[in-house]
Amino acid sequence: MLRLALCGLFLALAACGYSTDSLMPAGVRSVAVQAFGNETFYRRPEIFFTDELRHQLLRRGQVALRDPADADALIRGRIISIPRLTLIEDEDDRILEGGVLVAIEVEMLDAKTGVPLIAPFVISRRSEYIVPRGESLEFAIDEAIRDAAKDTLDRLQADSFLRSRTPDVPTSVP
Repeated sequence: MLRLALCGLFLALAACGYSTDSLMPAGVRSVAVQAFGNETFYRRPEIFFTDELRHQLLRRGQVALRDPADADALIRGRIISIPRLTLIEDEDDRILEGGVLVAIEVEMLDAKTGVPLIAPFVISRRSEYIVPRGESLEFAIDEAIRDAAKDTLDRLQADSFLRSRTPDVPTSVP
């Protein structure tokens, strides 16, 4: 009975298209993440984003992290902007609730040839903070960057998944 149930589960998973394979572009089994640039006046968000993206790749990317010389693909980019948003002020113009909108440009290249594997794209994430709760602008930036790193991996995998299933879209990796 247990064998029959396991066989049924296996067939159901196989029939629905579920896969445990990597969702990165074809041939990409290892990646290098170059330190991201920072075009804002905030200090260190590029370091936090680079580290968080590496963490997401290790956790969910099903690829190995390597040095650029040993990797199949290179992920690089820059933090474009982090505008500060004022949502609520008190009568003395002190911010009670605020937010940020982090915009990050990302691209994935073949590490050997420099040919784009996935066209550059921009990820934007918003986060808010409430001063009376003890939250800060830095808290909101960190939260938005953490969410942007997750969204970046989702976007890289989604783009690769769609390319692999659309016969008329050429892939750059042989």
